[in-house]
Amino acid sequence: MCADPNTFWKASEPNAGRRFRHALSSLLTGAVCLGICLRSTTRARAEDVLGYRHEIYQEDGGRIGVQTDSVLIDTPITSWLTLKGQAVHDAISGSSPTGSPPPSKIKFVPPSFGGPTGPFSSAVPLEHLDDERYAGSFSPTLSLGPHQLTPEFSYSTEHDYISYGAALNYALALNEKNTVLNLGASHDFDTVLPKGFLAKASPKNTDEELVGINQLLGPQTVLAADFTYANEHGYLNDQYKGVLFDNFLQLDPADPALAPEKRPRHRDRYVTVVSLTQEVKPLHASVEGAYRFYEDSYGILAHTLDLAWYQKVGKYVVVSPMFRYYYQTAADFYATQFGNYRHAPTYYSADYRLSELESFTAGLSVNWKVRSWLTIDAGYKRYIMRGLDGTTSQTAYPSANVFTIGARLWF
Repeated sequence: MCADPNTFWKASEPNAGRRFRHALSSLLTGAVCLGICLRSTTRARAEDVLGYRHEIYQEDGGRIGVQTDSVLIDTPITSWLTLKGQAVHDAISGSSPTGSPPPSKIKFVPPSFGGPTGPFSSAVPLEHLDDERYAGSFSPTLSLGPHQLTPEFSYSTEHDYISYGAALNYALALNEKNTVLNLGASHDFDTVLPKGFLAKASPKNTDEELVGINQLLGPQTVLAADFTYANEHGYLNDQYKGVLFDNFLQLDPADPALAPEKRPRHRDRYVTVVSLTQEVKPLHASVEGAYRFYEDSYGILAHTLDLAWYQKVGKYVVVSPMFRYYYQTAADFYATQFGNYRHAPTYYSADYRLSELESFTAGLSVNWKVRSWLTIDAGYKRYIMRGLDGTTSQTAYPSANVFTIGARLWF
């Protein structure tokens, strides 16, 4: 089927090396494209492709910024074997919330005992960080009649995190390639490297299984659905996030005393995604809508709605506006601060990403086929996150601009 140009680069997103990338290739061809590729200006798969992409993610207020450079090569060796490899470099810099509420909401030592005097900041404290990530993946695809088998091997390293991953994806084309069944499984062998001098490296392992189907409903309509189950176990804390307890002695408003967060060492995740792609032939366009339902053993329920329009302009340009809405409930063990540390609950975290929240993403991308051998992609997205629990400070939630530019060579 005609693919979203951005699908070519899904694995280059920050921290993608920590996630299962089940890029199961659809075998739906011909009828969906109807002689023109409305959602991509790419050429036939039988050609070699070399691509480069640069992405800038920058949160407002000097918070986290990520610059990503990625290179991908996709080359057919024979009629039944295709090799794909990718290398990614992320440069990360900026500030992120520590987990503490704003100093204005913390009880400090009274001034009569030598404590600080106000007024205190109403924004959450931030901690600066710098990091680099290097990642790579290799995935040969073997096509034997209606069968397509894709093993994948991946590696990712940061100063505090190392990940090795292996995946196996299988696609079976049925009903004259109008139906494609997808199966996938992966395992990530991760190690969280210690932050403190006396801390020890901690293992983290993730297993994922996927089952899905792509169904051609008509010459202009494609339905896709998949279900993923994931199991994480090991060290699941964020070692850079702390928790405030009421009975901790507080002396410095700018640097509150926090305890390390404590999350369960096991997490089950269930994800269901359904999407529908419809070609709008009179307008030389196509539209794609998707819904994603997420549930995990932390107690989080999440809903994501995606809508994208792919408009062909002239013969060589595709313009694609998009919108995404995301909502989630809070984890069972989330709070902005807790009571007496001696009577602490079994698990606790003040990471705003586990709170009840919603986010909005809107953007526009352009895909331009400059020459028969050269395609250029560019895009912009605006991302906004908001808290909904009425307790977590809104200053904890980021807003960001995302810029991308890339090129592909066909030879």
